[in-house]
Amino acid sequence: QFYRFFIFPGKWIKVWYDRLTLLALLDRTEDIKENVFAVLLVVLVSLLGFLTLNQGFCKDIWVLLFCLVMASCQYSLLK
Repeated sequence: QFYRFFIFPGKWIKVWYDRLTLLALLDRTEDIKENVFAVLLVVLVSLLGFLTLNQGFCKDIWVLLFCLVMASCQYSLLK
């Protein structure tokens, strides 16, 4: 059993997952306001992270940990 995953209107591909597993995996948001707000939050996180790293508040291993936290925040927002 396959699911038709629509890429563009009239264009789809066959995916060999069931529908609920596929939707949980991709978790698409179709509300344009929420998508724009998420992108704005990602830009804000990156700007604040840049300013924090530029000021030198983090040293040594803390820079790596701070970058990992920023990357996970951005991934969560965009997902």
